[in-house]
Amino acid sequence: MDRRGRIRRLVAVPVTTRRPGPGRAEHDGEALFRSVRAALHRLLRGIDPAGIAAVGLACQRSTFLFWDPESGRPLTPALSWQDRRGEEICLALSRHEKMIRSRTGLRLSPHYAASKIRWLLDDSPGLRRKAERGEARGGTLDAYLLYRLTGGDSWSTDPTHAARTLLMDLGRTDWDPELLDLFRIPFRALPPIRPGAFPSGEVRVRGTSLRIAATVGDQQAALIGLGCRKPGEAAVNYGTGAFVILNTGAKPRRVPGLLTSVAWSSERDVRYLLEGTVNAAGSAVQWIERLAGRRVRSSGRIASPDRLPVVVPAFSGLGAPHWISGARAVIAGLDVSTGPEELLEGTMAGIACRVAEILATMRRGGLRPRRIVAGGGLAGRSGLLPLQAALMGRGIERSLVTEGSCRGAAVLAGHSSGDWDLETDRRLEFPADPVAPGVPAAEARRLALRFRSARTFVASPVGPG
Repeated sequence: MDRRGRIRRLVAVPVTTRRPGPGRAEHDGEALFRSVRAALHRLLRGIDPAGIAAVGLACQRSTFLFWDPESGRPLTPALSWQDRRGEEICLALSRHEKMIRSRTGLRLSPHYAASKIRWLLDDSPGLRRKAERGEARGGTLDAYLLYRLTGGDSWSTDPTHAARTLLMDLGRTDWDPELLDLFRIPFRALPPIRPGAFPSGEVRVRGTSLRIAATVGDQQAALIGLGCRKPGEAAVNYGTGAFVILNTGAKPRRVPGLLTSVAWSSERDVRYLLEGTVNAAGSAVQWIERLAGRRVRSSGRIASPDRLPVVVPAFSGLGAPHWISGARAVIAGLDVSTGPEELLEGTMAGIACRVAEILATMRRGGLRPRRIVAGGGLAGRSGLLPLQAALMGRGIERSLVTEGSCRGAAVLAGHSSGDWDLETDRRLEFPADPVAPGVPAAEARRLALRFRSARTFVASPVGPG
């Protein structure tokens, strides 16, 4: 990315998600590291590394693993944020839900890292003893990748990642001893927390040391990368899940059914956000394409929602504002003419209905975003945004940035290295196109009613929330 915030080169290296059983999702930590290293080397082909001012790193926030401090090799799989194998642990601690929410700003949920950490410590022979002795190191992906990229010189995390463990006190932005005791997690196994916009190590590329100047959670990075730098601006990032994030500035805000967390941080200040999550968006589309055995393309415009099947995309539970971790997906309104294309459009409509529910929850809490910018892989598919605008009853903007999270990490790195001020610098460009409602208001209301009716058929809660 150049100094005006324009992406000059983009490289992607895919990583496989393993699903060893129902509710389980994990990655090979070694493959994750190799993919990031390969992407970095490919990105810099034909470019003098000495001309790179800074590097930023954005990661999935709740994915967690343990590794050997000597070799850096993983000791466990990297349990994905989508993994729910810690559900029973959360259920056993459900009486502490109110205290946990007060301290962390989050719900007690197996999607966050604490129950995953506890599960790994209990399930992996000898791991707890190693962690207590400092012979195993743990962390979310930022801490792991920093450790590997810097050859073991750096082991730290930032508040946007630490907050997603359910172990950080949001007010102090530090590990909470009572929460560590509650989940039976040794303090020694966790990395120190330092600001996100802060030098965190160097990575060697072709004989040159590149400074890693910032780390940030992927959704917070998308908030920055899509240009929502000021309080009252919201981003909707349609990725593996869909995330609605409102920038609330220097003041944390709490609304029932939504999450409060850190947007970004530096040595001088902390910025906060309000968030709602849809646990399955892109992953729901991938499910349809696995069933069809091919990439599914719709007509390109969701022209008549009245004729679509209604899909409640609760493939990994039902997130904000309902928080039913044991919910299962529902498809209603099938007939003999329903094919993969119609199922895809119905799924897109279901995702749009879920996002609209989250924005309605924000409004009920007294927070109405003055600007909403959409990005992510699904934002340009199947007429999603015109339908989204119709369900919201207002316009939305489609970001012209292809990878908001990557761009946000680079913007934060530039802020950290003094190249610009993240919130006020006018040199940074954030191009976006306006999108007007593409469906009559009456049809949008009927779709919302059909969706709410279908949602009543999700499974009763299994676990807290």
